[in-house]
Amino acid sequence: ILLEPLPYADADRLVTVFNSYPGAGAERASNGGPDFFFHREGIEAFEEVANYQGWGNTVGEAGSTERAQSMRVTSTFFPVLKVTPILGRNFLWEEMEPGNHQKVILGNEYWQDRYGGDETVLGQDLRVDGVPFTIVGVLPENFRLAGQSQPRDFFLPIPFRPEERTIDGWHSNNYAQMARLAPGASIEQARAQMDALTTRLVDEWPIPEARQVLENAGFNTQIHPAKEDMLREIRNSLLMLWAGVGFVLLIGCVNIANLMLARSNVRMRELATRLALGADRARLGKQLLTEAVLLGAIGGVLGLIFGYGGLQLLTTLGVDNLPRGANISLDGTVFTFTLLLGLGAGVLFGSIPLVQVNRTDLNAVFRQEGRTGTAGRGAILLRSGLVTGQVAIAFILLISAGLMLRSFQEVLAVDPGFEPEGVVAGFAPLPDSRYPDDPARVQFTDELLREIRALPGVSFASVTTQLPFSNNNSGSVIVPEGYTPQPGESLLAPYQTWAVTQYFEAMEIPLLEGRTFEAGDRLGAQQVIIIDEWLANRYFPGESPLGKRMLFGTVSGMEDDEEPFLYSIVGVVASHRQNNLVESQFVGAYYFPFAQNPGSFPTVLLKTEGDPMAFVEPVRAIVTRLDPEIPFFGVRTMQERIDESLVERQSPMLLLMIFAGVALFLAGVGIYGALAYSVTQRTREMGIRIAIGSSSQEVFKLVVGQGLRVVGLGLVIGGLGSLAFSRLIQSLLYGVQPTDLKVMGCVALLLAVTGMVACVLPARRATRINPVVALTTE
Repeated sequence: ILLEPLPYADADRLVTVFNSYPGAGAERASNGGPDFFFHREGIEAFEEVANYQGWGNTVGEAGSTERAQSMRVTSTFFPVLKVTPILGRNFLWEEMEPGNHQKVILGNEYWQDRYGGDETVLGQDLRVDGVPFTIVGVLPENFRLAGQSQPRDFFLPIPFRPEERTIDGWHSNNYAQMARLAPGASIEQARAQMDALTTRLVDEWPIPEARQVLENAGFNTQIHPAKEDMLREIRNSLLMLWAGVGFVLLIGCVNIANLMLARSNVRMRELATRLALGADRARLGKQLLTEAVLLGAIGGVLGLIFGYGGLQLLTTLGVDNLPRGANISLDGTVFTFTLLLGLGAGVLFGSIPLVQVNRTDLNAVFRQEGRTGTAGRGAILLRSGLVTGQVAIAFILLISAGLMLRSFQEVLAVDPGFEPEGVVAGFAPLPDSRYPDDPARVQFTDELLREIRALPGVSFASVTTQLPFSNNNSGSVIVPEGYTPQPGESLLAPYQTWAVTQYFEAMEIPLLEGRTFEAGDRLGAQQVIIIDEWLANRYFPGESPLGKRMLFGTVSGMEDDEEPFLYSIVGVVASHRQNNLVESQFVGAYYFPFAQNPGSFPTVLLKTEGDPMAFVEPVRAIVTRLDPEIPFFGVRTMQERIDESLVERQSPMLLLMIFAGVALFLAGVGIYGALAYSVTQRTREMGIRIAIGSSSQEVFKLVVGQGLRVVGLGLVIGGLGSLAFSRLIQSLLYGVQPTDLKVMGCVALLLAVTGMVACVLPARRATRINPVVALTTE
């Protein structure tokens, strides 16, 4: 994800472009239609610019319709990515004109699945939302927009209306935008040209009040490298996991080093004897390296096998939902890297016996009393130092995992402001070809809700245009009637939602004042609005907002007649989270009656008794009975939507906890191994101690004390190291400080208990040494 470039030609020349209104609480907004034309003509550093928009369509004939994932794009979209259809052609510039836009380019997988790879598909019609679209191209295999887990079924041209091509439609933002830098141009040049263009456009905007609004909102247009921008939310988590992998590998290598040190001591007499008898050091070295290479190769192959199995489990952690997560695979690069790493570790640490042989005095080896004599002080210190390092590294990993776990617990404890239990929602789009006006849409949704509410077990049912945690956010400027901003004050663009009756009841969003929507809030009736508590406190501190009016989508003084833009406040509801549980900035929310401005993409929302998914098929049957060409799709519970918003926190946390668990296990093994070998080396010493009167308890304390001193020193070093490392992950934490004493105390206790358990077994062995056997063994 971090190392591989995006899967396009000259991908390093691709940039992401978006509008930003930091003062209005919209650090990252989208782009408008005019931005496409302005940026193409006004930024010489851009070779080409493209707008695009994720979309969805109903395809097929009545009774056999299905939902397809599509994308609306400009004719420049594929040229920006340097992607050429394998069949047919790209969209033409004139196909972005309304009425001339009924063309479609198929994704390769969709072409294979629906048409069986038929190469005569060009020129055929695909019925999209009840309207025939002519197939003009087929894309290459495996093409997808980077960062998306699934490829799009097909692509449609964006039909820009006249107002979307001029400055009159500026800041009506609906599209994502990317661009390709011109040959020789730098991103700094593009940014400088964009700033100059933005300044000129603001000055040319014919509405003085709006110019001041943009200035107060801090409006600017951002340009970032495409890959860097795509990974902005996940980069630190991936780097943290990479560090975790490195720490686990380091602990494993320290274990190998300790084992090889012990092994070299055991074999020292054998190797020295062979050298004394005339063996060639080079040949002896080849033998030792061969053994090390064989062990490293076996370990590498086993690691690859386990790694392949582990990759199959990653989907259960939601890793495939991360940006480019679907691209994770055990490819040739990973295979080669892992195998070489295993071989390298084996050779490096397997060479320890050879180094010791070359540095050891042969006479000193032959004068040693045997394997059961007392171990050399230098060897003991070296092995103890390695174990101390293991404990310290394990402590750092465990602290990091503990902080991530505590942070995740804090996130889960956040109240979303609504009750997700028993709530399920799905989409039922109304194609413009059969529902061209508001009365037709209202009639369909009324009939739909009437039948759904009659289902046994349905407590509440509603229709809305926007769900929390759906990544389908919409917002526009809204202020009280006659409101005059303070000098330098930015207007806000809160979240806007259109909903019918029972929406707040289904979501269990508390009503604080006034009323919710009623059946009479329809076309032709008084225009009403419900605002949330945050907006009420923002604009009406210390007073009731009921009966007052809000000016929607414009600024005082911009319109000759403001009456069509004024809505009377009839209720105040509690604020709730919109995108995720840890939103850093609230900008408020407001709600309109769906029947007063019905959209063509309604979401059906149910509050049920029992399992909400049990109601999916009955609702789908009702939708099909009312209109066989409308699918009911994208059905998920609200809890599932919340869970999906946590993937970027949950997946790295779980992986880091796995790494920390492995590190804890390896550290325990290292402590046990070092003490066990130490006891073996000190058998004669222990025998002498017992023979001269030391009790079993004293011997036990001696061995355990040796181990706990190593563990204690490791905890001290690890504690200092964790302070530095945990600060590096501070940006990933929520509600937890890097120096959280509870986490540090629990981890220290866990490692201390692990160290104690690892010390007990060698200590018990030491207490059972028979002094007669120990003193008579050569």
